[in-house]
Amino acid sequence: MFVYGLTDSELIARACEGEERAFEVLFQRYHAAVYRLLLGITNNHDDAQELTQEVFLRAYQELPRLQNRENLGAWLRRTATNLAIDKLRRNKRVRFDSLDAPLTTETGEEVEWQIEDPAGDVLAAVQSSELSEAVQRALGQLSEIHRSVVVLHYMEGLPVEEVAQMLGIPVGTVKSRLARARLALRILLKDFVEVEGENE
Repeated sequence: MFVYGLTDSELIARACEGEERAFEVLFQRYHAAVYRLLLGITNNHDDAQELTQEVFLRAYQELPRLQNRENLGAWLRRTATNLAIDKLRRNKRVRFDSLDAPLTTETGEEVEWQIEDPAGDVLAAVQSSELSEAVQRALGQLSEIHRSVVVLHYMEGLPVEEVAQMLGIPVGTVKSRLARARLALRILLKDFVEVEGENE
């Protein structure tokens, strides 16, 4: 039976009636996006894979009770984000750097925080695989609370208000965390970021 052209709502209805192919299509439709989101937050391939499976297991179990069936993507993002943050909090081998503490370079030199230049966003400059890898490494040095807002807002393209709703925090807190994360990323990615007024 041809199911690829169906809406999420139609696929969910069929999946709830026991049509396995319908859920497979939903999985194929959202798997890559969920994995990418989880990789961004956890910074770990194995954790992202494991949590992706958990997200879709929960989705399968929750489909009959899902209120807004046309908004499955948002439900999956919220579930993935919550699972990732819970995992990071339990995972003692993950190292978190406080954005309130001085940042230390590879040579051990302490770098003071600088006032953010709102023109030019570091994440918007990701154009090469080398820079993408550097961004991923830099994200890995942020705490889970800062990494999650960066991934949701900049990489997933969610508005600040939706990020706040997903994480259950005020909009102002999201904006504050984004500002601190941008400052940290600017320093961590200084070799890739062109500073205004600085000669080569």
